[in-house]
Amino acid sequence: MTASMTFRQAGLTPAEAAAMLTRRRPVSRSNPAAIRSYAEAMRQGRWVLNGMPIILSRSGVLLDGLQRLEACMAAGVPFPTFIAENVADDVLHTIDQQRRRSFAGVLEARGIRHARAVQAMLAKLIHYDDGRLGRDGVAAPSWARMERALAANPDIAAAAAASLSEVDTTLPEPVRTPLLFMGRRAAPGAMAQLLAVVADPDRHPLTEPGVLLRHEIDRGREDGAARLAPGRLLALSILALNATGRGTALRRLAWTGGAPGRPADPYPRLEGYAGLGETRLPAAVPVPEAIPTQESGSALRWAIESIDPARAEAYLRHNTRNRRIVQAHVNAIARDIVAGRWMVNAQPICFAADGTLLNGQHRLMAVILADGAIEVPVIRGLEPAAQATYDLHAKRSPEFGPALESFGDRALVSAMANLLWRRELRPPGARHAKATAAEIRDIVCNHPRLLELRSFGRKMIDHGRASVMGYGAYVIERSDPVRGPDFLRALETGAELATGHPILALRRQLQRLRRDKVPQEDQLAALLGGWERYRGRAGR
Repeated sequence: MTASMTFRQAGLTPAEAAAMLTRRRPVSRSNPAAIRSYAEAMRQGRWVLNGMPIILSRSGVLLDGLQRLEACMAAGVPFPTFIAENVADDVLHTIDQQRRRSFAGVLEARGIRHARAVQAMLAKLIHYDDGRLGRDGVAAPSWARMERALAANPDIAAAAAASLSEVDTTLPEPVRTPLLFMGRRAAPGAMAQLLAVVADPDRHPLTEPGVLLRHEIDRGREDGAARLAPGRLLALSILALNATGRGTALRRLAWTGGAPGRPADPYPRLEGYAGLGETRLPAAVPVPEAIPTQESGSALRWAIESIDPARAEAYLRHNTRNRRIVQAHVNAIARDIVAGRWMVNAQPICFAADGTLLNGQHRLMAVILADGAIEVPVIRGLEPAAQATYDLHAKRSPEFGPALESFGDRALVSAMANLLWRRELRPPGARHAKATAAEIRDIVCNHPRLLELRSFGRKMIDHGRASVMGYGAYVIERSDPVRGPDFLRALETGAELATGHPILALRRQLQRLRRDKVPQEDQLAALLGGWERYRGRAGR
């Protein structure tokens, strides 16, 4: 299978990208956000050759790389990449199914403590600088901008650690951490005083800003409806810190924000705080008209390797700065290896020039767990900076192969198949695991009625999740092919049923559970329980 697969390094021009895009699959979709992000990096000369290839099948179909190619055309400049050709057409469902990284995962791999708190604080501080904090629907800052902010403000990580080590936690962490960073820069004395007053308000007059802030916090604790959102509480905290720094007594602490029927008040500015500095994109740098392809003496090397447990262990010894291991993901890959579902899909295991493992730790650990061997491309000699770029693109939904590409609702069918796997096929001990892409494809192929019942799930969306209703209908039909369809038709319409009929009661129960947003397990239990009661009644 792998003998004909080839890798090459290239500098793809917009014209070449356009030619490759003519080979895209008809059902492939563009991701505008990913394209904008990639194009921006290409125009700014920040695109990193990270080893992830453009993948072309043996029949010439573009299997992976759509967003990068469209970004190249949008940017109007060439970009360096690898191209994998002659890849088996039937590996499509395995591409990009691994767990995506978060920016916090990248920070963890660098050894930064409290990575999630650091990421959340960076987002708030950047939105504060932009004047967008407190607004609804604001997109998260780009990874590149958070990278620049962290590099320009190395004390951010220390502020997160200090916040999480605070003995008094009256102020919630999502508010306390950015406030502590801003306050220690702007007015460290006032910051310490405010925290002390909030921690022990009874020792201070009622007009002390920290006392008023504590009252707002306590009011939210006593009445959930009065609990302030983090953005609003941070705004009040900034107002209290400003007043503390000025030594001003307050009669009330208020910020109306974007109240209905009136324009939004500007978000409070902390006096003396200068912000993170310029974290927006720098001016564009010249991009060369052509990017040289690999020369014979280049440090970049690639090959298809057979990796057994011994080699996997050796490679993992170079895993010095990667993200945390997700055991469920390792287990899922191992199941595919043991079941013979592993397929070489041209997505490589990557090493930096200094030998550090950049990408692929979950696959290597799965090889050890499965006590098997896999064939996989391996690329060596990449820049260490490539590690932060993996898995930034939009994760594709599972693919089912050319024979099943014409149907819609892929995400719904995948969710129904995953329910079947969890209830009927999940191995012992895999409590929170999900089916792999290969397992989902096998389920869809072996249970074609799932495809047909997705329409029932959509029709019953007011009575339960579409995946629950679709899979539940499949279980019901399998258990009784004669009475099951009649039950489902009556459940769908409720027509011509006498008052007090159990199906009418079930419809009301399902609608109530749907409104209450109960877990899907409870919805499914109610549906199947109602079916069993109906069967028992009909059998009497």
